[in-house]
Amino acid sequence: MKKIFLLAACALFSNALFSQQWDGPLTTSDHINRRGNVSIGTGTEIDKLNIGAGNIRILYDSRIAPNVRNSLIFGNGRQQEIDFYITKLAKGLHIYPLYLQPDNNIAKPTFYISNSSNIGVGTFEVDCSNCQDYRLFVKDGIKTEKVKVEIAANNGWADYVFNKDYKLMPLNDLQAYISDKGHLPEVPTTEEAIANGIELKEMNILLLKKVEELTLYLIDQNKINQNQKTELESNRREIDDMKNKLNSLLNNQNNLSNNK
Repeated sequence: MKKIFLLAACALFSNALFSQQWDGPLTTSDHINRRGNVSIGTGTEIDKLNIGAGNIRILYDSRIAPNVRNSLIFGNGRQQEIDFYITKLAKGLHIYPLYLQPDNNIAKPTFYISNSSNIGVGTFEVDCSNCQDYRLFVKDGIKTEKVKVEIAANNGWADYVFNKDYKLMPLNDLQAYISDKGHLPEVPTTEEAIANGIELKEMNILLLKKVEELTLYLIDQNKINQNQKTELESNRREIDDMKNKLNSLLNNQNNLSNNK
């Protein structure tokens, strides 16, 4: 019996000796630490924290300042250095760099995903009442090498201007419209553009339409010019013919005078 008890005690002591223990005060509030890697739900020990099949949940608490808590943080945590935060806010998720200072822990909007799955870059204003058709909201400029806009249907493009039955506004009517309104037909005014913005796709289609209408005006004007040129050429030949006839008559008259 004593041998069995001794072997059990040795086994327990060996397990305690070789197991990796957490360090820290024996309280429920102070921090704990360890030097080795930590694995939860898996035997993998590649990284400092290894998680098996499952999730990691950071609970949101509105009573805690969202700019410094409730976050997944990448950085050294030193003041006057940039750390990167992933923070759960009441209405979405915010990803941002934060330059920690003693009296300045306010994070400017950087990359924001709202609870409605809209995305804001440089802005939290992504859930406005009149913009349900939009998913990406960007404050300030966008610099890119390429933008492709999909056209939903063929009739959304402006080539219908070249259809034979298209009614082109006469130039005199167009001139009167511009004199009265101060802008081209269908084109928003400066005030409307400032108040409502412009739709990139619709504006490009509209501008294409105006270019195609201008092309038709130029074609019509070229026909008029060609007709005028033909008419002028015909008039010039008639004038030259009349000059030749007149000269011939004058020469005959001179010859008759000389013969007398």
